[in-house]
Order: sequence, then C-alpha cells, then structure tokens
Amino acid sequence: MQNTVVITGAGISVESGIQPFRGKNGLWNENPTEMATNQNFRANTGAFLQWYYHRFVSCKDALPNKAHQILAKHQVKVITQNIDNLHVKAAHPTNCLIEIHGNINFKRKIHAQHQQELVLANWNTVNEAQLEADLFDLFHIHSDGTIDDAIAYRPHILLFDEYYTELYQYNLALQWLADAQIIIFMGTSNSVGFTYGALHEALQANKKIIVVDPNPAPSFYHPGVEIFKSTATEFCVQYF
Repeated sequence: MQNTVVITGAGISVESGIQPFRGKNGLWNENPTEMATNQNFRANTGAFLQWYYHRFVSCKDALPNKAHQILAKHQVKVITQNIDNLHVKAAHPTNCLIEIHGNINFKRKIHAQHQQELVLANWNTVNEAQLEADLFDLFHIHSDGTIDDAIAYRPHILLFDEYYTELYQYNLALQWLADAQIIIFMGTSNSVGFTYGALHEALQANKKIIVVDPNPAPSFYHPGVEIFKSTATEFCVQYF
C-alpha cells in the first residue's frame, strides 16, 4: 500500500458510535461553524470549552472498528479529518497517520507552533458539578473567562476560522498526496478545503480516485472516479 493514501472523515467512525457532522442528530445541527471558532473561544470561552468537553465525552469510550483496525494492520497512510482519536486507539503507526484537524485528547499553548508542544488535555479530570470552573483551571483561563495568551491553553483542534499549519502536518499531507498513485476518500463529505483540494489535484494528475460512502457527496461524481456505496468496514475487508 506504499502508493495509497486514505483520507478518512466522520463516516468511518459512525460504526464506532461517534456522532457525525451531517445527517440526523449531526453536529451541524449545533452550528459548529459558529461554535468551533477562535473568535468564539475568545468571546464565549466557557461555552466553547464546554462544547468541546462534551465532544470529548462522546468520544472517550468509543472503540475503533474493523475499518480502523484494518488500515492500522496494513500500515496504510491515513490522513484523517476526525479528531476522535480512534485511529490512534487502533494502534495506527504514527509515521503513517496525519490528524489534519487535530485530536480532542490534546491541548496546547495559544501560540504553539510544533507538535512537540502538545500535551494531554486530561478532560477526564473535570468535575461536571463545577464544569466551567474546572475547565478554566484545566486550560489556565482566568476565573472570569479572560484569556492570557502567555499562559492559556486551547484544545488541539483546527477551528473553522483558522488555517492549516505545521501543527497539523499540513506540508507532509500535501507531499503524501503528491506521491500517491491511489487516493481513497472514505466516509468524508468533501465539504472542507482540504478534501476539495485533494480531489481537484488528484483529478488534475489523473490519479486513481476511489470514494467509499453509503451516500457519496455529489461533488465526488467525476469521470473516472470509482464510487463504492458501502461502509468503510465493508470496503476495507475486501480491498486491503
């Protein structure tokens, strides 16, 4: 699988019980494009951290499914948009995994620039009876909700009003895509800049493109693109 890159989205984690962004009960119903922003982190810090705390709670007990396990076993190069930590739980080799949108389990200083600066968020130490106060303490936020950039932390998540940087191994991801002969889009709606750009570049370079999704996004339908209307597990069992 040296020349294959798999880009995974929320669809691969649905089989593990993770709430997707779209569809019935999806996170889009909670206005993430307004909630999950740096602007909101600074303007409504308590609500922002509580929202991400509940994202952590929804992920912490979830287990990787067979698709995660197969990709890990075969050491496939995976670029995941998911922050749910399931590829890590599946023991995916770190040199074959890029978490292009971050990981809910980690936090970092406001002005961090390198992955070596990530530390465990330790959300599980929070007492829900005093949720906001404990979250402020965990992220070194002042008790009135104000943020001192010199000491404060934030979740290691790419927010909707931010850009891809080396904190998310962006250049390495681009290199993987450039070197790949086969690019597989698995359980992703192709609604963010990264996947849109990856698809466009792959089409321009005449790479083999495979889309795996029970309900593929219309934007994936291009001449030559192979569409598999199946779950990630069904596909991985047969393909790898």
